[in-house]
Parts: sequence; structure tokens; C-alpha cells
Amino acid sequence: MRITETTEFSTRVAVFSKPGDLHELADVLAEELGLHPTDAMHEAHSAPCVLSPRLTSANAERITSAIEQLGLHTEPVPLDELRAFEDLRTVHHVACRLSGLEILDLLGLPAELIPWDDLEVLSVGETPAESSHHQQTGEFTVISSARHIHDVYTDVPAHTIELWIVCGTPERVYRLDASKLNFESLAEQKTNSIHINLRRLLQGIVRHAPHAHLTPAAREFLDHDKLTRFTSPEQLLNVTQLHLLMAHRLDAANW
Repeated sequence: MRITETTEFSTRVAVFSKPGDLHELADVLAEELGLHPTDAMHEAHSAPCVLSPRLTSANAERITSAIEQLGLHTEPVPLDELRAFEDLRTVHHVACRLSGLEILDLLGLPAELIPWDDLEVLSVGETPAESSHHQQTGEFTVISSARHIHDVYTDVPAHTIELWIVCGTPERVYRLDASKLNFESLAEQKTNSIHINLRRLLQGIVRHAPHAHLTPAAREFLDHDKLTRFTSPEQLLNVTQLHLLMAHRLDAANW
């Protein structure tokens, strides 16, 4: 591993381009970051994104140069630009109001109101749920001429849909897990499908905040009802972080 021994891990690396060859990028990450090949491939598969490892500024510059040799737009990013994600807020009940997005507490009472102008980035993705469930296969066996059900259980990965909302002034991040979200605010639009409910909630948010930057996965979900599956919530986090950086740069260019 070539990383200099230091405790000043204050930088990460953002990859703004999609690699043409995942294996090439994975090889660079394994070599330069000392990652296990499987972990390096997960990072490569996530790109474009902010890579997970925290580095010194010198090592980030070196690794950025190595990745750019593959023809990918890459930049070192100070952790301060991503500080809002360290205080991630998980909420379970929201409602669209004329004045903003209202956060409700467990009793359904108003807890916080986010002005619509504060919304910066909306990110959506399907991720593995916190636990899997078991499915009985219902196979039968014959023992002593008597037929008994043989309980065979198979782990079936469960997935959920997450909506991440990044806001400014001050910058903060909210995570909504559709499987744990209260959709009562949809009123007569509420269905038995969390998929449909989350999409309707997102539609309502976008109507009030059309200026918000939507990630490609969020746009696919909103416009075409297609979900992008992420291997983990961390992968969705890294992609969301990249789009916050992109939104900041777009705002700066239009200033």
C-alpha cells in the first residue's frame, strides 16, 4: 500500500465520469488505495461517485492523477464540503405544505419545516433492507411411509427504496426509508404499495421545488418509474455526495 502514514485523513476523491472499463479503475484503486479487489470493484461500480476512503491531501492528489490517466474527470474533495452527511437525519413522516416540507414526529405533530428554496438535491435508489427474511420452500420428504413437510428455509434478500433530501442554509441531509415511512400525508392518494407512495411523495416535492437537482436515478424513478438498485446504502450515499458537489459547481457557474 502506498498511502503515507499520517492521521490527517481530511480529503476524499470524487470521480465525475463513468468508467469505460470497471476493471481498469478497480485495478488502480486496489493498487493505489490498498483495497481488497472485491472492495475496489464495488468502488469502481459506484462511479461516478465520491470514493469512500479518507486520505491525506497529498495522497488524494496522487490518486486523482492516477485515475485521470484513465481519462476520467476526478478531483480531490476536502471533507468540509461533505460535512453535512456526517449528521444524517433519518425521518419517518413528512408532508408537503405550501410553505415547505414539514417533518412530523412520531405522534404526527409538526417538528420542523424546511422551506422549499432550501432543497438542493433529491436522490433515490433501491438498497438492501437492514435484514433479510426467510421463505419456506414447502418441500416434502417421505419417512416410514408417512409424508411429512420438510421445512426448508431460504434467505430472500429484501430491498427498500430510499429518498435522500439534501438541503442548504444550513446544509443538512435527510434520509427517508420507504419501508419505514408514514405516508398518511398522501391522504386519498395513499396506496398499499410503498413504491407508488414514495413516487407520489417525490412528485409532490418536485412540484414545490422544481429547482432541486435530481440525480439520474431519481429522474428515472420520477419520469419513468424505474428504480436503480444500489449494492448498499453507502453506495447511494457516495453517489448523492457527488451530485451535491455537482449542484454546488453548477450554482457557482451560474452565479
